[in-house]
Amino acid sequence: MNRKLKIALAGVGLVAATGIGAGLVMAQGGTACEHGPHMMRGAWGGDFKALADRRLDRLHADLKLRSEQEAAWIDFRESVSSQALRMGEKVRSWRDAAVAATTVDRLERAQQGLDDGRLALDQLTAATKRFYSALDKEQQARFDELTKRFSPGNRGWSSGSGRGA
Repeated sequence: MNRKLKIALAGVGLVAATGIGAGLVMAQGGTACEHGPHMMRGAWGGDFKALADRRLDRLHADLKLRSEQEAAWIDFRESVSSQALRMGEKVRSWRDAAVAATTVDRLERAQQGLDDGRLALDQLTAATKRFYSALDKEQQARFDELTKRFSPGNRGWSSGSGRGA
């Protein structure tokens, strides 16, 4: 297996484990991702935060929050953004250390990544619950729709919402 493929697989595992796929509740409106089939290109470069921030900007605009909801949004955005920043740092450190790592080192790092991912997912879930409770029913439905395609295990697109839909 070549090095780039290994890095990509490790990244996919980390993304799923930390809930970045879900937690970044990356709203794309009802349209295909602006990157087309290369949706995660920026993320593989370790720029998860920039990707998350762009998607959070779209989500914020699509939800049309009222002024009293902004405090909850700020808390949610900070949580998601910090998760994305940590993910980028983790991917870069994994990429830098992967060349010299032994099999045991890689397995131990993977285990630590899963443990860290569980904690990150717990934090992200709590932040999402706090924000979600500040939304009205219509906004909650919109939030659900906008974030559905990026849930863990969904691998990008939900059934029935193919690219360009």
